[in-house]
Amino acid sequence: MHRRLIATLTAALMLIVGLMGTVSAEKWVPVDEFTIGNVLHMTGDVALTGEKQRKGLELILDEVNAAGGINGVLPIKVIYEDDLGTNPGAISALNKLLYDHEVIVTFATVRSTMVHALSPIIQEEEIPAIFGGSAWSLSELRNPWMFRVRCDDRTVGAAMAKFLVENLGHEKIAALHDSDAFGTGGYQETSRALKEFYGIEPVTVQKYASGTKDYTAQWMAIRDSGATAVFGWGTRSEDDGIILRQRKELGLDNLDFVGSNSYSTGTTRDIAGEMAYGVYSLADFSWNTTDPYQQEYMKRFEEKWGELPDGDCTWTSVGLLVLVDAIERADVVNVENGKTYMRPLKETRERIRDALREVRDLQTPLGKANCDVWQNMIHSINVIQVVPEGERYISTVTVDFEPHK
Repeated sequence: MHRRLIATLTAALMLIVGLMGTVSAEKWVPVDEFTIGNVLHMTGDVALTGEKQRKGLELILDEVNAAGGINGVLPIKVIYEDDLGTNPGAISALNKLLYDHEVIVTFATVRSTMVHALSPIIQEEEIPAIFGGSAWSLSELRNPWMFRVRCDDRTVGAAMAKFLVENLGHEKIAALHDSDAFGTGGYQETSRALKEFYGIEPVTVQKYASGTKDYTAQWMAIRDSGATAVFGWGTRSEDDGIILRQRKELGLDNLDFVGSNSYSTGTTRDIAGEMAYGVYSLADFSWNTTDPYQQEYMKRFEEKWGELPDGDCTWTSVGLLVLVDAIERADVVNVENGKTYMRPLKETRERIRDALREVRDLQTPLGKANCDVWQNMIHSINVIQVVPEGERYISTVTVDFEPHK
């Protein structure tokens, strides 16, 4: 009797386990591609920047897909939606990606003001989002679904202040910045570091709106302030090129100029031409890097696109590398009987979010990616100077960070 009871209970247990396995298996969804969204500058006066970002992403996309895609079995498809260079355009683009295409993860642009606008949607829809906006205020949102793949402005601001004072020897320093979230945040972080570490306050602060075409008033105010140097935080390379052209045209190129990453992009150089020579930039990426991985990346990029990468290109390359690494560790793709399956969308997104938090020492074009407690991945920045030959590398600043637990 006792043995029969044990046998009956064992059989029942096996049946339950079997049923559970069947139910679990049914939850896996058949797929033939992994869809990633990208809110991108595609038209308007920022389209040049968007084209650079697309090239950076598609370099890695083509390489991953050539190897079979995710885990070598599932190709990646990137769906682009145009943000029109505006916050409303970015919101519309993300909504299309979410509701028309049901993308699994997304890129959420490089402009901090747009990322601020997209953050509530990203958090409400619980979709992992890779972004390039560097404003520190984005970290303070504490959005659990957003991951930055560029150096943040708090780090860059401190490095900029240090270079202005300790390397260039300036005390009379003016500020020029875009009035959006990125420009304002960068100005605040640099000013904070100047005050905290050197007791220096800007002799004048000049701001402007994105898309401004004439900066004469700002440059005249800087001239009249007695400044010997200027630090600039520009959101758009298209604006920065005009700013540097007018600096030269107004005879103010004797002032040292130290700018954010956008002041050394290919787009800025194309617009400003030789008027960009001599400008210093806190750049995400340097052509003069000695890192073997970064040198190989430059070679592959130039072979594919016929040009060298810059900061606009590299952050999207980093973003896709980070995503692929996380997706492959998240155990969200399975192959059975020659067919490829993915876990339910909600579970897949949660697993990818958790895997992104565990990124450690991943080689990228911007150095090793490590997710910190603020969900920032990159922790170093380069100081370079634009010269006729391209750029002069000066130094790399790396900061300590607390890994995400």
